[in-house]
Amino acid sequence: MTGNVYLSGKYIYVLVFSILILYGKFIWADTMIIDDMRDSNMNGKAEQADFCEDKSERWCFVTDKVMGGVSEGSFKTIIEGDDAHYNMQGNVSTKNNGGFLQFRTKINNHPKGKLYKGLRIEVRGNDEEYALHIRTKYLLLPWQYYQSTFIATNEWQIIELPLKDFKKSNFYQPSSISSSDIQTLGVVAIGRDFQANIDLRYIELY
Repeated sequence: MTGNVYLSGKYIYVLVFSILILYGKFIWADTMIIDDMRDSNMNGKAEQADFCEDKSERWCFVTDKVMGGVSEGSFKTIIEGDDAHYNMQGNVSTKNNGGFLQFRTKINNHPKGKLYKGLRIEVRGNDEEYALHIRTKYLLLPWQYYQSTFIATNEWQIIELPLKDFKKSNFYQPSSISSSDIQTLGVVAIGRDFQANIDLRYIELY
C-alpha cells in the first residue's frame, strides 16, 4: 500500500512539473521589440512637451523645466552609415529643485498572456551613469516611477536590466513590476550636476 502511494505521488509530481514547464513556455515570450534603429529601419524625431504621452512621436524629450528646473538639452536622430540611433545630450542642473533630462515612449500592444523578465538596451555614452524609468498603470502622480541605473560607456554595449531589480521611487508604490502593466519607458539623465550624452539604438522587453 505504501509503495502505491509513493508511485502515485511520484506521478503527480511529474505531471505538475510538466504542466509548470508548459505554462512557463506559454507566458514567457522571447522578446518584444520596442524600438530598433539598426540598419536605419526605423526613424524617429524629438518632440518636446510637458506631457509626452499625449503626443504622436515615437519618443518624446522633456526636461526639468516642466517643474521649474534649468537643465538644458537636446534630442535627435543621428544617421551613421547604415545605422541610426537616438542621441540625448545636455547639461543636467539640480538648481531650482530640478535635475533631469529624459526621452520616453509609450508601450503599446503588449501581447496578452505573455510576461517578460526585463529590458534589454543597446547604448553608448560618455562613461556616466544613466537610468531607465518605468511607469505603470498603477502610478498616478508624475514623480512616481521605478528606476534601474547603468553606465553608458563610450563603446556600444548591450545591457540587460531585470524588472526585479528596478527600485520604486516612493515607499507606497507596489514593490514588483509586471511587464503587462508598463505604460511608459524613459531613458534619463538625473540626480546630479553633469554633462549628459547618451545614444540609444535598440530597446526590447525580454
